[in-house]
Amino acid sequence: MEVNNKMKHTIKVAWAKGFSQFLALAGAILLVFVLFKFDAIMAQIVRIINILMPIIMGIVLAYLINPMVEFYDRKLSNSLGKAIEKKCGKRPSMRGLSILISLAIIIAIIVVLIMMVVPQLVSNITNAVSLLPDQIQDLVKKITELAKNNDKAKEIIIELYNNGISYFTEWVKDNMLGQVTFVINGIMGIFGTAVNCLVAFIVAIYVLLSKDTFKRQIKKLVSAFLPEHHIQVLSSILKESDKIFGGFISGKIIDSLIIGAICFVCCLILRMPYVALVSVIVGVTNVIPFFGPYIGAVPSTILIMLDSPSKGVIFLLFIIILQQVDGNIIGPKILGESTGLSPFWVVFAIFLGNGLFGVMGLFIGVPTWGVVYYLIKRYVNYRVRKKEQTHC
Repeated sequence: MEVNNKMKHTIKVAWAKGFSQFLALAGAILLVFVLFKFDAIMAQIVRIINILMPIIMGIVLAYLINPMVEFYDRKLSNSLGKAIEKKCGKRPSMRGLSILISLAIIIAIIVVLIMMVVPQLVSNITNAVSLLPDQIQDLVKKITELAKNNDKAKEIIIELYNNGISYFTEWVKDNMLGQVTFVINGIMGIFGTAVNCLVAFIVAIYVLLSKDTFKRQIKKLVSAFLPEHHIQVLSSILKESDKIFGGFISGKIIDSLIIGAICFVCCLILRMPYVALVSVIVGVTNVIPFFGPYIGAVPSTILIMLDSPSKGVIFLLFIIILQQVDGNIIGPKILGESTGLSPFWVVFAIFLGNGLFGVMGLFIGVPTWGVVYYLIKRYVNYRVRKKEQTHC
């Protein structure tokens, strides 16, 4: 009997070792394949992502809105739910109403921002267009006066005029059709984005309504394929990842809203032009870690300087002070140590995210790398503990 148990144990160990070697070989082959076919694989991944973009947007939106939904669900269950339970004897689910309230708040914020920014943009463009003929006329007068008294200047102006006419003629012949196509594609792109956003809102509603069902299904799927120890490890990793990612994103959004509001109030007090537009730019770009404040400050300062150079300088000084307050007081209070990354790794994550995913990478690069950094640190600590136990 003991010999049979030893044989079974030996066979089991050999099988496990052989299976591990097979997995290592399969992983090595897969890695070589990925390296040689990287461009083709990435092209297919991008294609699949583009196809599923409305679904992905809906899942991300549901993830972002979920804390707000949970908050209203608790509040409504403790107030309205209890009142209905006393009358009817059964407490109804407040999740649907919580989702409706949360989405209504998000839509209201978007509408308010659009109402603040779009009229100002239209007004600025209208003023620029109305002033353009007079500015061109003044420029033509100055050039004409300069040409009357200077033959060399006249030759340069004639040459520039001829070159301009020639360039315009070639552009009409060669590029105008392409520009028209570009405009049409842009309009279609805007329409497609609007449809994607509508689908994303619908998907977000379904995901939030079915959250408990999805959780049960995922738990059942995981328990069917993984042992209990691995399930516990995976659960702790997911909880920590949610803490890093969710804490960073929600904290950064709150931080940016506060900075945008402070910028709006202070710009009104300082009588700055383009108050709403500048405040939205500063608030939105503040979501990008480290470089966001500078990205938002540059176009805003240029925009104000075009109206009043002195106010542009004052605005630049104000933004520097505001970002110092945000970086040293407001930001740390709200975000805390949500990612656990040093400034070096924050910069690294921003560059890597931007290189791999473009503009979206600027926003998600830091929390994503925060999760990767946590996984690496966890595995390294595990290997160190295992090595110490082996030596003992």
